[in-house]
Amino acid sequence: MTIELALSEFKNFKSSLEDFLKENLSESDTRSKVIDKIFIEILGWEESNIKREPYVKDVGYYDYVFSTGIFHFVVEAKKNFVDFKLPKKKRTKISLLATDKTNNEVIEQIRSYVINKNLSFGIITNGKQFIISSFVSFNGSDWKENECIIFNGLDDIEQRFIEFYELLSKEFIHKFGRIKILNEETQGKKIVNSPNLPRKNDKLVRNDLSNKLIPLINVLFRELDSTNELYSESVLSECFVFNDDLHKHYSEMSVLFEDSPPKFDERISKVKNTKSTQEVIKESLISSKTLLPDPIILIGGKGAGKTTFINYFFRINLEEKVKKIIPNVYIDFIGYTLQQIKDTKSVYSKIIEILYENHPELKLTNYDILQRIYKKEISRNIEGGIWSIYKDNPEKLEGKINDFIEEKINNPEIHLKAISEYLINPSHKRLCIIFDNVDQLDFEEAQREAFLLAESIYRNLKCLVVISLREGYFYKWRTLPPFDAFQSNVFHITAPSYREVLKKRLKYVVDNHKFLSVEGNIKNKHFEISDSSLENLFKSIYKTLFLEKNSEILQFLEQTSFPNIRLGLDKFNDFLISGHTKVEEYMASDKYNIPIWEFVKSVALESNYYYNYKTSKIYNLFYPSSSNRSHFTKIRLLKYLYFEAENNSFNDCFVSVESILNLFVEAGYTKDIIIEELNLLINYNLINCENFNSDTENKSIEIETFQVKITQGGIYYIKNLINTFYYIDIILEDTIIFDESNFNEILNSYSYPDNFGKKQIHKRLKTSKLFFEYLKKQELNEHQNFYSDSLNKVFEMNISDYIYNSNLKNDFDRLERLLKG
Repeated sequence: MTIELALSEFKNFKSSLEDFLKENLSESDTRSKVIDKIFIEILGWEESNIKREPYVKDVGYYDYVFSTGIFHFVVEAKKNFVDFKLPKKKRTKISLLATDKTNNEVIEQIRSYVINKNLSFGIITNGKQFIISSFVSFNGSDWKENECIIFNGLDDIEQRFIEFYELLSKEFIHKFGRIKILNEETQGKKIVNSPNLPRKNDKLVRNDLSNKLIPLINVLFRELDSTNELYSESVLSECFVFNDDLHKHYSEMSVLFEDSPPKFDERISKVKNTKSTQEVIKESLISSKTLLPDPIILIGGKGAGKTTFINYFFRINLEEKVKKIIPNVYIDFIGYTLQQIKDTKSVYSKIIEILYENHPELKLTNYDILQRIYKKEISRNIEGGIWSIYKDNPEKLEGKINDFIEEKINNPEIHLKAISEYLINPSHKRLCIIFDNVDQLDFEEAQREAFLLAESIYRNLKCLVVISLREGYFYKWRTLPPFDAFQSNVFHITAPSYREVLKKRLKYVVDNHKFLSVEGNIKNKHFEISDSSLENLFKSIYKTLFLEKNSEILQFLEQTSFPNIRLGLDKFNDFLISGHTKVEEYMASDKYNIPIWEFVKSVALESNYYYNYKTSKIYNLFYPSSSNRSHFTKIRLLKYLYFEAENNSFNDCFVSVESILNLFVEAGYTKDIIIEELNLLINYNLINCENFNSDTENKSIEIETFQVKITQGGIYYIKNLINTFYYIDIILEDTIIFDESNFNEILNSYSYPDNFGKKQIHKRLKTSKLFFEYLKKQELNEHQNFYSDSLNKVFEMNISDYIYNSNLKNDFDRLERLLKG
């Protein structure tokens, strides 16, 4: 139902409502004759979304619980003739406290229902007036100070119908995942939203030297694939990393750095190391000379290096004799549209063109070979067929054969099938078609069409098919059509060591790249830099990263990215090309030690003047989810999962979401908030869900029936990052401040960046201290709101004290000494 149709329904229903309201309707009549009709016929809710008169122990019966599956809210209905006393002046938003003392009883009543059902939101209505609010507070303030939205009668609803519909309709609550009462303006203030912020939307201008390096950097620190302009067999040979005999972890919690084959499907091979996986796949391909194997599906985590594995396997690993019997065609689906995938003729034509270009040894355009491809049809037409009359006229017969072959070639589906049959017999070869990056397609419909295309090609051409996709999508689709039709061999591509990948890339640059001298301008000064100086830059970076005493940056990259190797390379790439990175300083000496805080700043800001929590690769753990007002929920969740993993020696450390919900709800959180926060942590890859949701592009899912565990990235954030000055200094710019006096104090001390992105260190220190004092005050209020005395230690601990005592105090003291000096 559209808003327009809903409004029309409301206007029609309003006249009948006016008749009802003249009667002395009971609460039961009000529900059935008025409220049911509003929610079902006007707001689009269905019976399957509604529970009526559930019983709550020690509280009693309440009228409705509405549910979208993830979000739930309570509706309490009162007699229609009992008007709520609401402000006489026309207002749309007030605090619960301001609704009038005469409403206290019903407000306290619905709050008791909400808390006992572990929820947050509720609606009080008599059929014509509506009070809509959250009845739980988690920012330290009195819950009665929560903002509520009121509709003071039927006329008010009609005049503000769009707002009414977008608040309470099933369509919009499902869209936003909640009743969208709170917004950033009502929740608090942020430095980055300040109206006088200079250069807010500007980018730091990179110097000439950085611009000269960007083309080289962009290529070398991306995935090694066939579209890479430096792609060659020598690059693959030098830079490919096997995961067999390398240590992928430098942490006492090494089990969290294991990228093992998942166990959710018996088809997934248990082979772990790269060489063994390559051998098993090779055996399967070789056996295709006599038997058509099932399709091969290569699964792996996001950014784990599936494309690099494919290119290395088919270009380097396979011996020439094997390549000859398995001519392969690589199809990269990045950039494909649904229309292109459905255009089977075009796809078949592309495969044929790649065969012509990449496998000239097959001589598929040779006239004699074409005659052999269609030998049966040609012979049939000559021997007793329609061409038999031309036996004595070779020239005419040759013309007929030419026309016949040309007609076949013009139909790519028929021609490719004939080519495939010719390769199988008499040539004793089998075509292998590789479908890569199917999971990169924009829409699931396009992804399904790609799988259907692969299945069709497999059955139609009787060729080998290799498909690569993320394990999250394989988990999601394995029992659904068309995937359930595949009897597949599934192999898990385990991520290699990030540090070994980066080490080989840098070494390759230093040893093989021919640097050219460059010239340009830095800060209005002309420079000329020799080829040896540019080489020195990469030597300096290499030494900075791989000398043991300088491994902080490497630990940051590895532990916040693994097993997403691509993400780790992207972060390194961001550092090198960031406007905040002073490349010229790193060229001054090959012993230059790049500080971790400079590195993190460049990654967090890229070339922006200000931090943006929505786009940065450095996540803000102090930023609450949309329904939440606590700065510490994410950290408490990570701490709890860390304690659970620690108790199990980091083995089999999955924890059920149901138990997490029960634990946090007992403390006073709401179920909806914890689900929101867990989904954010999954999207940040700071926790893993057993259904591999973090591996797909879904923003949120119903995770209540699943289990989660902390990742190495999650551990790094709570042990190594959130307790540093440089992290606090960055994220405070885009953290919501709920206390206006604290916000004003922080803003007054804040140092605005200059043209080069630099800020005054004494102001940065003062601002960080004020922000931290604000966090301490917020946590103190939060502790007072915990509902139970017998709570898990994660609620007893003081997060602020932990952050301060574990490292932040040392950082503050070090900067104080620096300023005094």
